[in-house]
Amino acid sequence: MSGYDMTGGLATTSKKNIVGNSLGFIKNNFVVIAFIALIIFGSIASPAFLTVSNIKTVLLQNSIYAICALGMLFIVITGGIDLAVGSYVVVAVCFTAGFIQEGRGWLAIILVAVMSIVFGLISGVLVAYAKVAPFIATLAMMTILKGIAYIYQVGQNRRIDGTFWPEFIQGNILGIPSPVFILFIVYIIVVFMLKKTKFGRGIYAIGGNSETARLAGINVKKYLVITYSLGGLLFGMAGMILAGRLSMGTATVGDGYELDAIAAVVVGGATLSGGVGSPTKTLIGAFLIGALGNIMNLVGIASYPQMIIKGIIIVAAVLMNRDN
Repeated sequence: MSGYDMTGGLATTSKKNIVGNSLGFIKNNFVVIAFIALIIFGSIASPAFLTVSNIKTVLLQNSIYAICALGMLFIVITGGIDLAVGSYVVVAVCFTAGFIQEGRGWLAIILVAVMSIVFGLISGVLVAYAKVAPFIATLAMMTILKGIAYIYQVGQNRRIDGTFWPEFIQGNILGIPSPVFILFIVYIIVVFMLKKTKFGRGIYAIGGNSETARLAGINVKKYLVITYSLGGLLFGMAGMILAGRLSMGTATVGDGYELDAIAAVVVGGATLSGGVGSPTKTLIGAFLIGALGNIMNLVGIASYPQMIIKGIIIVAAVLMNRDN
């Protein structure tokens, strides 16, 4: 009798392990499973979804969001957040167009990159040294940057048609659309930094437990400043690419970029409490959201219901990641 019970107990335990392992696998690979399911659904819902031209459109339209998401990933891993992403983008759009229009050439790109780093550095100093909550520090930065963009723009859009930058961004590099190629390079660098460098290991440690990281010899404040500066650089880079695609600078773009960046990071498995996050899954998360929007456009779903569906996807991702 006892032998029978033992066998039954082992069988029950085995079933529990299988169920537990299966749920764990689904949680750890939620974004990949969801992305594959979305591709299958999209190919059934619309014959146009898997055409080369549509795939190219999705890659181009979402490469800018994906670069923002990779910038946000650095910050989220430390347990922080940056609400000023859209404002970085709009400032970069306006100043890139303005500097190029003034004849600064490639120096315009360098100047905007430096500006973006400086803005990120200020946010980092506020968070790390002044102990301002990331939400508040970046909310203030969001307002400041929007004000700077509108003051610089002075109600006039700056066209940069026929100059090197739109031609470069709207062209190809090695047969790949320039924004997608730039995204690929950025992704490789982010993977290297997070997986192979002391800095990458450090920000994961800070996100896991900042006090433990400090006791382990990590300069937490310096790492936080660098993290927000890197985020600023990538947000600014996204704005420079957008300026090239639009062939103009306007202060009316950039709204909602922060939400898309945060959504891509969260859907990609990162937790807002810090310590967890993958550049590959973030990239998949960005294109999952982009592909979802593309499918909804193809099947004729209006923009407001699209917002509801995207919100549901984000909530589902948060629930799936909650126990990771």
